[in-house]
Amino acid sequence: MPEPREPADRTVRLLGFWVTPGDPSLPDPADLVDPAWEESQRQWVADYLDHGQVAGSWMGMSRCRLCSCPNGSRDLTDGYYLWPEGLSHYVLDHSVRLPGEFVAHIGQRLDTLEELERDSSWWRRNATKA
Repeated sequence: MPEPREPADRTVRLLGFWVTPGDPSLPDPADLVDPAWEESQRQWVADYLDHGQVAGSWMGMSRCRLCSCPNGSRDLTDGYYLWPEGLSHYVLDHSVRLPGEFVAHIGQRLDTLEELERDSSWWRRNATKA
């Protein structure tokens, strides 16, 4: 039986894409720096961001808008949000605070995963030597 698939017309929310000359309506990361954002929560958010699924890869390396360090060339997603792979750098190294709705989303997703019923019967039936 095939695995269920996400609907092709599903929309994901973009997160962590910054102002450019081509799109001046996007946020500037410098405006979102919050030095009071607790480090343990920043680490938790960054860990989630680092473990997204690759949604696309690009030819050039992005650079941090705040310190110019190389910052990745891929987009990552959890199926609900899509972000550049370097977003965790902004969170950890520059205390760029992400929207509370996204932080709550992380908590809800992780709680849901922890509450899943685990069934090892498929694995037992299908784990055979080739």
